[in-house]
Amino acid sequence: MKYTTAMNSGRKRRDWFVIGISFFLVLLIIVMFRALLDPLIIAGALAAVLIPYHNVLKKHLHAPLSSIFITTGVVIFLVMMLMVSLVVIFANGEYIQEVFNSIFAWLSMGGGIFGMDVNPIVFDLQGIVNGIIAAVQGSIGEILGATAYYSIIFMILFLFLYLFILYGEQMFDQIWSVVPAESKPKLSILNVLLSDTLYSLIIVHVGIALLVFVVALPFFTFLGYGHVLFWSIICAIFALIPVFGPVIIIAFLAVYALSLGDYYGLVLILVIGWPLLCAIPDWYLRPVLMGKRSKLNAVLIFIALFGGIAVMGVLGFLYGPLALAVLTAVYRILFDEFGGEDQPIHSESP
Repeated sequence: MKYTTAMNSGRKRRDWFVIGISFFLVLLIIVMFRALLDPLIIAGALAAVLIPYHNVLKKHLHAPLSSIFITTGVVIFLVMMLMVSLVVIFANGEYIQEVFNSIFAWLSMGGGIFGMDVNPIVFDLQGIVNGIIAAVQGSIGEILGATAYYSIIFMILFLFLYLFILYGEQMFDQIWSVVPAESKPKLSILNVLLSDTLYSLIIVHVGIALLVFVVALPFFTFLGYGHVLFWSIICAIFALIPVFGPVIIIAFLAVYALSLGDYYGLVLILVIGWPLLCAIPDWYLRPVLMGKRSKLNAVLIFIALFGGIAVMGVLGFLYGPLALAVLTAVYRILFDEFGGEDQPIHSESP
């Protein structure tokens, strides 16, 4: 009896009133600053992938300098990709105009398509640019306000990224230290699944885009429409938007081939281009490669990507697989807790 009393007195007595007030204040701040949740989550996801490189780099540099170096590298990489894409697109402005004019001329031939009357349209790129400039001049205040807002959001995102890279492991260790010892084995399931899913999500998406670019180079060379670098870069950019992105380019190319009367090119686009640039990367490689690292079912990953994008837009490609990882981890934890006696959860289970 005395031993039990001593044990109880040795435990730290928690002040649940203060804990409740603390949680309420945190919830209030989250509601007030909910617009920052997306950059916070994106920065955390990127940091989870970049922290291993930070650990290697900080052996040679001070930790803050290493974090600055990696964050700056991410910013430079994104800016360079954007600049290269814009330069290639604008350098091919006249060609883009020719492509659209060919499609519109085809649509206006013979009284239209499928019996629909399509008035002759000429794609005037310069006229479109002038129209955009006029629209910008008419709403310059709103555009400047939106530009300033998104500039601040991106700045906050990269500041979050810097902090997560620098202090992420320390924060995780502090949180992990308060988890009861008996709960750590089960919660480690969630930890491993989330980290593996984040890593595979980002690395696989970038890798798929690079793969599409490499495969597109010989395909467009063989197709013979010229401007190989332009089409390859466009396909790689759209490959960053899972499932829907490359299909848009292939559909556009198919219509362009029809407008030229190039049925041989149309067959090449549908029989070779669509499988190589769309079906295989998106329907096979992306879910399978993600599943190998995260040990999640490839079909479920496919559903998570589709469902995430359908419900949450472009950011759904991040939130969908993360939600799948959380649900899978919860399933395994609950099965381990309430299932049969000492039955381990196999990694290939859903």
